Amino acid sequence: MSLKLRIDLLIGLLLVLGLAADVGRMVMAAGSRVRIENESMTRITRAFIASSLANAPEDAANGERMQRLAASLTDLRHVQVRFSAQPEMAAAEAPLDESRLAAPQWFYALVGAHPQSVVVPVLRDGRRLGAFLIAGDPADEVNEVWQDVKTLGAIGGLMVLALMLGASAIVARTLAPLETYGRALGRLRDGDYAVRAEARGSPEFVDLCAKLNALAEALARLSDEKRDLFHRLMNAQEQERKAMAHDLHDEIGPHLFALRANAALLRGAAEQAGFSDLAARAGAICGQIETLQETNRRILRRLRPPALDDLGVGPALRSLVEGWRETQPDVRIDLVLPENFEIADQDQRLAVYRLVQEALTNVFRHAGAHRAEIALERDEAGQIRVRVDDDGAGLGPDSVIGLGLAGMRERARGLGGEVHLGRAALGGCRVEAVLPPHAALTRGRP
Repeated sequence: MSLKLRIDLLIGLLLVLGLAADVGRMVMAAGSRVRIENESMTRITRAFIASSLANAPEDAANGERMQRLAASLTDLRHVQVRFSAQPEMAAAEAPLDESRLAAPQWFYALVGAHPQSVVVPVLRDGRRLGAFLIAGDPADEVNEVWQDVKTLGAIGGLMVLALMLGASAIVARTLAPLETYGRALGRLRDGDYAVRAEARGSPEFVDLCAKLNALAEALARLSDEKRDLFHRLMNAQEQERKAMAHDLHDEIGPHLFALRANAALLRGAAEQAGFSDLAARAGAICGQIETLQETNRRILRRLRPPALDDLGVGPALRSLVEGWRETQPDVRIDLVLPENFEIADQDQRLAVYRLVQEALTNVFRHAGAHRAEIALERDEAGQIRVRVDDDGAGLGPDSVIGLGLAGMRERARGLGGEVHLGRAALGGCRVEAVLPPHAALTRGRP
């Protein structure tokens, strides 16, 4: 449940409780109001009957005249007047005309308006000729209270609804900056550190906005520093690889060649001299040196492929794939390259080679794949797309992105591109990189 909805419900509940309290107060006061009105009208009616009897002529004290007097009082509010010639039955004739009640019975019981009756005897010469029964009739008063309650409920309900709508609009306007800040935080989470929120609203929101923008600036600065550090590390790594490749090629390579040549001469001399055992040992040394030379060449291809600078990205990738095919003969590796595909920019060329190299390394180290496919293309916009698919285990929900994949992403970002990880059509993992038509380095070249 959103914060706005919670506030709206709280305001609505308070307004409804206020309306209910007002209605309850009216109902609570209705009982005493009805009782006071009944007592007042009963007292006035009793006094009127007593005055009428006192001023009536002597011969007026008969049943017919008393009935006419009672009938003349039938239009009184709050009371009912009847005359009975049987005084002993008078108290039992205190009826309540429920048909006059417009309010429901439960409301009548809730108000607690119980009619009371008063008997006014008619005496002549010490004889009791009958009695007037003055019975309280709360119907009119209860109906008025019921109508007031309905009116208050209707008008109060409309007012509550209007106040809730107005309060909801005010709350929405007040909390609107939170939506803006939430979107800004979402963009920060996605790595867009250039986002800035507009300061508006109450002072608390303005202060929150300032802190959010300060956080974005700090993250942007840290991101730049991290990218600078990564590029320096990449540059140092490439320089180290270049130096190691130079040493292996120019230092180790000649020595291995010389050892192999000397071992071959030693084998020939031993064969001429008839030392077959020595010749066999010399031949074994030649084989071991040849294996070392092949290992040296493979390491050289991984460190700094000569074909990348001399022949281009296509031959370099083919050489890389061939090397993996030799060491991983049980894995099928397909390389899909358009005809005459080449990358002019040196940094992009190196980045593509390293991306494919790192992706294949992950395939053989972690995926347990039996097939891998590398595809390069240049789309209509001139962007270079590199895709490496495998049929291995893929990335699970709890998989941790290692330094290799992080390095791929930073290489691509350094050139203005991006790297995406997903599910491959072969069923395993897909690593896809997109580089712009021209290298757009944000920092130093790696």
